[in-house]
Amino acid sequence: MARDAAQTRRRILDAALAEFAEGGFAGARVAGIADAAAANQRMIYAYFGSKEGLYDAVADEVIERVHAEVPFTPEDLPGYAVALFDYAVGHPDVARFQSRRTLEALEPTARELELYGEKLELMRDAQESGGLAAQDPPAELLVRVTGAVAAWIQAPPGLRPSLVDTDLRERVRHDVEALVAPASITAGRG
Repeated sequence: MARDAAQTRRRILDAALAEFAEGGFAGARVAGIADAAAANQRMIYAYFGSKEGLYDAVADEVIERVHAEVPFTPEDLPGYAVALFDYAVGHPDVARFQSRRTLEALEPTARELELYGEKLELMRDAQESGGLAAQDPPAELLVRVTGAVAAWIQAPPGLRPSLVDTDLRERVRHDVEALVAPASITAGRG
């Protein structure tokens, strides 16, 4: 019975990720998630309590996956950005889910706050030890790093034909290198 419960929960989470990635929180329907998961709606409420609880469970799973699969080293933010770019390209449902979640301006979960807090602390430590030259506050710097990734993934459709020969991974790396370069180096590039 426990195995069936775990499998059902897994199917629900997978179906919910796809549904939330497609329609966001407001557009997703519990009935659609239940159908896609080959489960009934009562199971969703039994496992997650509510649509909001299911959404938060998906958000936690997404952040956990990215945290586990994309190494974070504050001394190599360009490498982190490229790895994050690769992950997003390889997991479009995750990228769409995170984009919609950001646009909907929903409250972060406790786990999201914890994992981002760990990254920010690592960045502070790296700044203090001299391993990270950028002096922007860690949260602002991390927003700019993830923004560089998002910018190239979400290039406007009208620009995409003009970017066919552009190595997007290298553009991400270049943009983040410019963010973390010491002020004395970037000042001379005018």
